[in-house]
Amino acid sequence: MKNLVLVKLGGSVITDKSKKFAVREKAIKRLGREVRDALKSFDGRLIIGHGAGSFAHIPAHKYKTKEGVTGSDSVYGLCVTEDAAKKLNTIVIEDFLSLRLPVFSFSPASFLISDRLRCGKSYIDPIKKALHIGVIPVVYGDVVLDKVTGCTIFSTEKILSILAQELQKEYKIKIIYATDVDGVYDDKGKVIPKISGKDFKFLKSAIAAVKGTDVTGGMLHKVEESLLLAKKTGIKTLIVNGTKEGFLKHAILGKKVKGTLVT
Repeated sequence: MKNLVLVKLGGSVITDKSKKFAVREKAIKRLGREVRDALKSFDGRLIIGHGAGSFAHIPAHKYKTKEGVTGSDSVYGLCVTEDAAKKLNTIVIEDFLSLRLPVFSFSPASFLISDRLRCGKSYIDPIKKALHIGVIPVVYGDVVLDKVTGCTIFSTEKILSILAQELQKEYKIKIIYATDVDGVYDDKGKVIPKISGKDFKFLKSAIAAVKGTDVTGGMLHKVEESLLLAKKTGIKTLIVNGTKEGFLKHAILGKKVKGTLVT
């Protein structure tokens, strides 16, 4: 069974979430180089996801897109939000292609549909084929259409979790979240090396609120989504600092890196 690593590049790493449409291209290219270097010796496949950062979170918050089609501006708002997410994705794709990484973008709305704010159906055969031929699929947090509410927002974490569950029979999977912090902190500001379901109720209140505008819930959402996936499948998630050079590369290769393992 082949290895498959699902990597999320945090919106706070690749953009400045305190400013509208503020991209950090140097960070994107550095992370791309780390991926490229890791792939020289990594025996497996890769899926990359990235956050919306200072792009789609702002219109999503303004138009309440996660809540669905609720008002006269909702339909226009979901289109503006989707366009903002796509703009950042285009930048990521172009920067990775400039490094000769074989990346291929997959819009979430093209392979997922929501049902009452949860995943209703998925069609990931094209992603499976991309992996088979050596392409790196790139997904991102974005608007998806909902059978009941009209639309909602699926975070990158949620999308990667869906893909992990769909692909677990074909691959040995691990997930890496590259964030702007060293991991999940306790109430004394120290990194928690490992979190399991039994620990979470004691740690929940200690997880700090996210900086900037984030409609998907920040670090708390990351941990909750990771715990849910671990409970369902046994798949582990490693949260590391993507602003520190070499951390992502070492995490992909399975080397020891400071961070939080959610299991």
